[in-house]
Amino acid sequence: MNYSEKIKQDLFKLYIDGQFVESESGESFDFVNPATGEVFGKGSWGGVADVQKAIKAARKAFDEGPWGKMSGRERGDYIKKAGQILERRKDEFSILETLDAGKQYMGMLYYELLESIDAFDYYSHKARTLGGDTTRLHGNTLNYVDWYPYGVVGEILPWNGPLMMGCQKIAAILAAGNTVIVKPPSWASASLLSLAEVFDEAGFPPGVVNVVSGSGSTVGQELVKSEDVDMVSMTGGTDTGKQIMTAAADTVKTIALELGGKSPNIIFDDVDIKNAASWAVHGFTLHSGQVCVSGTRVLVQRSIYEELLSEMAEVVKRYHPGNGFDFEKGVNFSTLIHPDHAKSVWKYIETAKKEGARLIAGGEPYQDPELQKGNYVPPTIFADVTPDMTIFNEEIFGPVGSVTPFDTEEEAIALANMTKYGLAGGVFTKDIKRAHRVAQRMKGGQIYVNSYFSSAILDSPGTGWKQSGIGVAGIHKYMISKTVFVDLNDGNQPPV
Repeated sequence: MNYSEKIKQDLFKLYIDGQFVESESGESFDFVNPATGEVFGKGSWGGVADVQKAIKAARKAFDEGPWGKMSGRERGDYIKKAGQILERRKDEFSILETLDAGKQYMGMLYYELLESIDAFDYYSHKARTLGGDTTRLHGNTLNYVDWYPYGVVGEILPWNGPLMMGCQKIAAILAAGNTVIVKPPSWASASLLSLAEVFDEAGFPPGVVNVVSGSGSTVGQELVKSEDVDMVSMTGGTDTGKQIMTAAADTVKTIALELGGKSPNIIFDDVDIKNAASWAVHGFTLHSGQVCVSGTRVLVQRSIYEELLSEMAEVVKRYHPGNGFDFEKGVNFSTLIHPDHAKSVWKYIETAKKEGARLIAGGEPYQDPELQKGNYVPPTIFADVTPDMTIFNEEIFGPVGSVTPFDTEEEAIALANMTKYGLAGGVFTKDIKRAHRVAQRMKGGQIYVNSYFSSAILDSPGTGWKQSGIGVAGIHKYMISKTVFVDLNDGNQPPV
């Protein structure tokens, strides 16, 4: 099947104030399949004028339109309908994301699309149950805390999972009562531009949802600097997050940042070695390592160190790279998103070799001519990685795992907490008390015990620690609290 034929549009347009429009400049950009290097579509490339229109529309929709006045139940009905439309079109969106983001088609269809649809279902109910806390204080004073939408939210999304993360975040923003301007990633914008059709068909009032593609230096910066945008949320690299913090200083607006990671995965010597090796490799190879919470630093107790390394080398032999649509041929390993990103990952691999890390698997380009059309990097394992090495400290965002030995629990925790990041981490052990001890002492916002990756990111979202993020997780990230004190005493008087 030629999956590109499933793409309907010649040009994916911006969505502003309930209308599909080309950018003011008339500029467009190509959608390129990273698995093959082939162009399969075009999108409108927005600029400052476009995002200013979107901000104006979102501001009006919140301040004057019906959205800001709706009950949670009414908002929930819109969100639920959007999810139903997405479910009807799940095959189309699975194809689109596979083409544009280098995903595995079956993974899209049977995981990421289901998670995307579930986000609308989850937040459609959440919209109806947003409440605060009520307390009777001393002196017969009633105190209650309510949560309110910020107003206009700018959401800047990443390229490694734009549709699933986009659905989760946009649904939360809307359930909280905000209006939104969505800035898709410069790479892999197609699914979010197309998602605007879902909101349009669901009948959302004009201006509630706006989607403007373009560069971070124009569209993103305008969202951050505008006084009419109340809050900006961004998922991406730590360096980009620092730039957003600087740009937001003039307006002192609320920002929420989900940033980079260099997450540790601690494996103690009482584990099932084959099982632990499979999880360890999975932890840094999912979507070719292009996942922010990837367990890229594998810390292994010395008594099983060489045995686990050997088993990990066997595990990577089960990985078969190729076009995400070739699942019937056994393909189960993705390409990287872009040639520039692949070059960055190869640079880290070469640096690790120069710094003395021991190469266990991968580390050399594929020779297959078909694979050379894409941006493939094989699953790569380096052993004997020390804390002074580059690959121990810096986020690679590719399928590169560094393995470091440790002797004691204390040493493992020290190694785990040694980087500037604090996003996630894993602990593998049969000792449940040790599992809890280590999880409590690891400096990270989500910890996995005897598995890797979250199974309930909506129900129990993680928050970045240290340089991995700012802001609470979940729907309250997009809300602001108000505390009210009610004096219930008759005839109460001030002291003077």
